[in-house]
Amino acid sequence: MPPTNSNNLPSTLSLAAAAYSSNLLLLLDCWNDLEGRERAYLPKETKEPPQAWSDRIRRTTFDNRFEPAIKDYAGLLSVFSLNDDVAQSIIDNQNNIDQMGNDLWTFFHEADQYCLRDGWCGVMVEYPPVDPNINSQADLLESDRRPYLVLVDRRDILNWRTTKINGKPQLTRVTIRETRLEPDGDYGEKEAIYYRVLIPGEYFVYQILETQGGQQLIEADHGFTSLNEIPLVYYSVTGSGLFSAKAPFLNLAKLNIEHFQKRSQLNEVLRKCNLPVPVRKGLINQVEDLKKVPPLVIGPNSVLDIPKDGDFFFAEPTGVAIAASKDDIKDLEASMDRMTLDFLTSGEHQKTATEVVLDSTKTSANLKGVARRKESAMQQIFELWITYTGEIEGGGITQDESLLSIPLTSEQVDKLENLQAQGLISHRTLLLLLQAGKVLPRQFDIDAEVAMTQQVQPKDEVLSQ
Repeated sequence: MPPTNSNNLPSTLSLAAAAYSSNLLLLLDCWNDLEGRERAYLPKETKEPPQAWSDRIRRTTFDNRFEPAIKDYAGLLSVFSLNDDVAQSIIDNQNNIDQMGNDLWTFFHEADQYCLRDGWCGVMVEYPPVDPNINSQADLLESDRRPYLVLVDRRDILNWRTTKINGKPQLTRVTIRETRLEPDGDYGEKEAIYYRVLIPGEYFVYQILETQGGQQLIEADHGFTSLNEIPLVYYSVTGSGLFSAKAPFLNLAKLNIEHFQKRSQLNEVLRKCNLPVPVRKGLINQVEDLKKVPPLVIGPNSVLDIPKDGDFFFAEPTGVAIAASKDDIKDLEASMDRMTLDFLTSGEHQKTATEVVLDSTKTSANLKGVARRKESAMQQIFELWITYTGEIEGGGITQDESLLSIPLTSEQVDKLENLQAQGLISHRTLLLLLQAGKVLPRQFDIDAEVAMTQQVQPKDEVLSQ
């Protein structure tokens, strides 16, 4: 019997998911260079011929500044180390953490991109179902049956139910949309949509089939887990509220779309301005003359007959609007730059030390908060992992905060060198501060340098004497 109410289907979007869906579409379009979606952002103008509209879209290139900004931030978060208390099974499988060949760092680098792009994503800790052929510990080791991680796009987490335990929201049900490729004919394939519904200790997999009477819900799979909780972690580095973090770069995506539209307008103005309009003056005195005038032909082999008091010239635009449009686009690009990490590479111009410090302070503080949230989320994931393996402690990671610190300015370096010259700090302390301030590379061996300096120092003193 088909459901009579769409809210009874697992494909139903929660109110929060439905409210944010248009933003998620825009974010994904920007991420994908607007491929195949250009018409949605460059709509057809009134009375614009279809071919002219298509040509206008084809001539406009999307200058993607959204995706590189996300990847820059995610790159800063990708440098972390496993703590000494991390479970041995995680260490043993760190080079293939997802059963897809990705190591732990590669997997979370992609997860960081997902949640920086969309606000949050899901990380599911999966465990293969029980194999009836495994009868001993030796069989288990040989089968390589162990937990693995699955990255879930925010768009595929459709609805959820929560309850509060000790004041903290706890998932009691969640629905995940899965897109699978299935054989179609001898050589083709087709996409099939499934809905995985998770509850503590159990899961269901459904398909929705279209019938003459409506939609029919079919159970495709059903099974149990050894957990008393849902093995899905809400992974966000920008917000702690369950499934509530907003996309931190949404405004950048909107500005990038505006930049695309204004570049299209400027391209059309430049194109039309580069084609001066021929004007023939004095040939037409009244409306009836329009029917008598032959078509205008311009070329090296043509001749124009002009009346005695007539004139012929090319009318060209003044270009005032072009300059204004270019300035507007530059302002947009400056606004987008302020939302990215361009200040770390000085952008298009060399900034003063004061500008670097002012621009960097807020971003550095934000990144450190992001790092703390990432450490917390990964600790939750490791805890879920060991509930499958039975190990005592899951452990965690330590984010490399030196990547998130503000580089020392030349003035600050001079002050440190003066302190060392006055004997107020040691040579080794100076080197440590320079390394922490990104003046010296991370791989610079300070202890070896100090030891070498101490060996050379007596010889220098003898030579000076």
